Amino acid sequence: MFNKQELQVIGQTLIQRRDWLTKNIHKPELANAKTQNERTLQIIESALVKITTQLRDTATSTSDDSPREQVNHYISQPTISPIRQAAFGRRQELTPAQIRVLLVDDDELICELISAYLQAAGMYQIDIANDGLKGIGMMYEANPVYDLVICDWHMPTKTGLDVHNAMRAAERYLGTVFMLATGVTEAKQIRAAIDEGVDEYIVKPIEQDKLIKKIARFFPQVKSTDAG
Repeated sequence: MFNKQELQVIGQTLIQRRDWLTKNIHKPELANAKTQNERTLQIIESALVKITTQLRDTATSTSDDSPREQVNHYISQPTISPIRQAAFGRRQELTPAQIRVLLVDDDELICELISAYLQAAGMYQIDIANDGLKGIGMMYEANPVYDLVICDWHMPTKTGLDVHNAMRAAERYLGTVFMLATGVTEAKQIRAAIDEGVDEYIVKPIEQDKLIKKIARFFPQVKSTDAG
């Protein structure tokens, strides 16, 4: 059993690790470890909850209430919401057939192509919106929510980032994976999109195996169709 001071040191260390992972988890150089890092974030969040509870119990047992307020402020500053935390665990268990997908692209041929790629990997719950505004409407009307949104970046009326921001504004979509499909290859622009909170991107023309591998980083039950 740790004493209060030891728990506070452990909590501070975990928070520093959590914040670093949250800031860097989408960096290309950490792409291969993304699934493991997401699991690590889950473990850290769970540990912080337990530490917070134990510190609160310790504070309650004393006559001075001020430490309890300090503890609450000290650990209850999550950079990952409980909804996103829960989504990490849920995605580990989803089979391809259970994943609900929304495709948003004004090019019908691209929608058909991506749909074929997804179906080949076992994902059949696919809805299509041919413009950003319609995509936003479909997201808000969906019940249950979509698990994965694949959206074109450059579209008339609403861009891919507009769709992303509208999605994240709804609390129930905080745990949904958002992937931008784009012809943009400029690293600075892509990095800016990731800084906005976009989970992943794929560059057009879209290759089947690359798409499925990117999806599998978030949904481990999805397997690549590449026989080689």
